[in-house]
Amino acid sequence: MKNNNQLATAITLATLGLSNPAWSANGELFGIDYSSSGFIRVEAAAKTVGEENPFNQRGNVFNGEAVDRNGGVNAGTLLGLNLPFSVGLPITDSATRNGEQANNDFNFTQVRLENTLQLRFSDNWSATAKIRGIFDAAQYDEFDPSSVNSNAAGFLYGEPNYFEYDDYKTGGEQNRLEVAGDNYMVDFPSLYVDYQNGPILVRAGNQQIAWGQALFFRVMDVANGLDLRRHLILDFASEEYADERISSPAVRVSYQLNASWELDMFAQAFQPTIYANPNTPYNVIPSQFTVHDRYSDANEKINSGFRLKGNIGDFGLQFMYTNRYNPDGVIRWTASNVNRDAPGIPGSGLILSQTPLEIDPTGVWSAEEWFTYAGMARLDGVEGLNKLITDFPASQLLLARPVNGIAAAKEELDLFFILTGGAGSVVTGNGMGGLRGHIEREYKREDIFGTGFSYIFSGEPGSWLDQLILNFEVSFTPDRVFTSPDLGQDYLVEDEYISALVLEKYQRFSRSFPATYFVFQWMHRTESDLFGRHLSGMGGTVNNAPEGVDGWDGLVLALQQPFPGLVWRADLSVLYDTRGGIFVQPALKWKPSGNWNIEAFYTYIDDDISSNANENIMQTFDWAEEFGLRVAYQF
Repeated sequence: MKNNNQLATAITLATLGLSNPAWSANGELFGIDYSSSGFIRVEAAAKTVGEENPFNQRGNVFNGEAVDRNGGVNAGTLLGLNLPFSVGLPITDSATRNGEQANNDFNFTQVRLENTLQLRFSDNWSATAKIRGIFDAAQYDEFDPSSVNSNAAGFLYGEPNYFEYDDYKTGGEQNRLEVAGDNYMVDFPSLYVDYQNGPILVRAGNQQIAWGQALFFRVMDVANGLDLRRHLILDFASEEYADERISSPAVRVSYQLNASWELDMFAQAFQPTIYANPNTPYNVIPSQFTVHDRYSDANEKINSGFRLKGNIGDFGLQFMYTNRYNPDGVIRWTASNVNRDAPGIPGSGLILSQTPLEIDPTGVWSAEEWFTYAGMARLDGVEGLNKLITDFPASQLLLARPVNGIAAAKEELDLFFILTGGAGSVVTGNGMGGLRGHIEREYKREDIFGTGFSYIFSGEPGSWLDQLILNFEVSFTPDRVFTSPDLGQDYLVEDEYISALVLEKYQRFSRSFPATYFVFQWMHRTESDLFGRHLSGMGGTVNNAPEGVDGWDGLVLALQQPFPGLVWRADLSVLYDTRGGIFVQPALKWKPSGNWNIEAFYTYIDDDISSNANENIMQTFDWAEEFGLRVAYQF
């Protein structure tokens, strides 16, 4: 847990800064018109459930649980006979994972300071600079590697680091205009120059390119990846992805062809999606994995695209093409290059270094843990083991052989986990152990074609049809590359269609209240879920390999109700996974004065509506039910 004085110091310095009139100003200097505005905001999210994040070391569901490990040297498997029965010597023990379970009160404790400076040099030239600083008070039960005698390789696998994320060995920042430390970051979400002359607008510099405005769903909004380090996708839902969408240096040209049609084009430096780091509150990658990010192989690549948008009569039309590196990346096994012997088994470390495995107590301890987390990560535990063996032949020097079925896989896995505890585990039956899995994240180029149409209905004034807006978007990506659920060296390649139907409406129910804003959305994806995971990995459990599902569908219902005087506003956002999960976020905004803004929201998540939570997206973050509060002072 970080020192509380850090939080107090950050708030004090920011507050003192606000007393300077230069923070909030507009006027003219040396012939340049300028305006400056910003805010300081304290943000917190208190846990409303007792569950901890299971993807972190201190939330691992096997911490402190005794598990029987039933390994054995199966002669049939060893000889490649694939016999329907076991022929060999069983080797068993009982092991208790030595992690200490966390007991957090908060998921989120941050202070944010933002300031935007706008300059106008002439009728044609202007510039915008927006700086953002974030400090995480880290009021959490943090992971301490020394408490479990961990010496895991990699910059991010010791004590938690909340913001640095780049190199596997040295950390650092991927974003070109960011400076970060273990619990702070400062960046420029916007830093660009505009040139406008009649129908043409040229914008050059660091910027977001937002081609979509839907809640949760992204069909045409494909130019930028997402920064998920701060609050995953659990922010105030009505803000869409405004804070998460990653800026990157770009040149963007918009040309108004005529009164009805506009052409928008861009070329932008590639910037990948940034996930929350291991053992931080919103991490969604099992911390038994070590990720080698191959961003350096793509950091000089360029994404580009265009969108043509206009009207024909009462219909709005748009056409989009984007050529990009998929910012989400794809994952597969990679050699660990960590030479560390199992206790009492000299020479084993050299062999393991040529496989994806690393001896460390922060790894997986049992076949039961292996298959439990494979299901949670939408991976195939059986074929994942087989690919670890066949793609890395050195593993066969440890008597590993491909297996046929989950029973044989459990037997072989438990044998490995027993041996990682050293010879003493075999002799005494009191097991130790831990095997980390090393994976690499690569980025693949793809072409995305999209089209859409919109229509505004007319009806009886005040009726539900009057001014109802219908939007439909669909994208097609040929030969999209996906992570294979077996983490094999050969990725999955599939054509994918993504479509979304959106209905929007302002409806007034009372003369004394402003109109209520309603949104209904439906998305269908043919090959992946909302997070881009291939559907063939869905449905795995501790006792069953995944069978996969056909298609992913999500529904959204949202509304906003301002109150008279616009001091209060009530919001509701609902995301429903049709395979049995739901996200509900009611919220209330209060603006007691021109400078103060207070937002409170409760996030409810349920993945138990279906019989198998590993078939819907909510299981990934159902532990994150929380009450959020944001208090901002604007200047």
